[in-house]
Amino acid sequence: MIALIDFDSILYESVYKIVSISQMREAITKHGKEGAKQWILEEVYNEGINRAENQLLKMQNYLNDIFFEDITAYELFITTCENSFRKSISTSYKSNRKRNKYVWLLREHYRYNGGLNHRELEADDLIASRAKEIGIGKYIIVSIDKDLKQIGGYFWSYYKIKSRDMQGNLIPNEFGFYEREYKQKEVVFISAKEAEFLFWKQMLMGDASDNIKGLHRVGEKTAEKILKDFTNPFIRVAREYIKREQKQDFKINYQLLKLVS
Repeated sequence: MIALIDFDSILYESVYKIVSISQMREAITKHGKEGAKQWILEEVYNEGINRAENQLLKMQNYLNDIFFEDITAYELFITTCENSFRKSISTSYKSNRKRNKYVWLLREHYRYNGGLNHRELEADDLIASRAKEIGIGKYIIVSIDKDLKQIGGYFWSYYKIKSRDMQGNLIPNEFGFYEREYKQKEVVFISAKEAEFLFWKQMLMGDASDNIKGLHRVGEKTAEKILKDFTNPFIRVAREYIKREQKQDFKINYQLLKLVS
């Protein structure tokens, strides 16, 4: 069994709040503006990699405890293409996101240290392609990104939530910080039928995180209602787009949301 890890989200989490505002001010006073910039980059680089490696180790240990098969390899996938082919399809694709130079600092590290990447394809596409190559049932996808559920097969999300006791109260540790635990306690298996359903549901809803607009006023419940008991989701969804005079949007959204494998 091979674990295919969407490492992008881990990198974003790893650079979060490494240097405080007060530390920045102290660095400027001590090193000057240019010197402070260099100091911050070094702090983020060193601590960011340390956090990413620790997160990876925790995930590996957890998976070894909950999964019924031995995981023989862990493969890390990162996005290093700044101009994804999807941006040529739609200029609004991910236009709501600002470039995070600290995340790119870590991406550059992992580009040359085991992170699988491509000039034109995003990490999601690379994982989809690798999953197809390995074969369903022989891999487990590790990601907090719901887009990757359209691939099917074993899936585990490492998304964390604050721990609560039996009464629902948050549990603080000895330092007063709230402990976090994995929300998804088990590995799930997504069948080919379920994976297809999830893709077409997203076609109806769109994806706000990537700035992909779906059909007007179609949320999760409405999307599920539209697809319920329908044997050909392609035709069903296409009709919904046509009915709303969004025929061209159907083609664009399909290209944006469908992973390249």
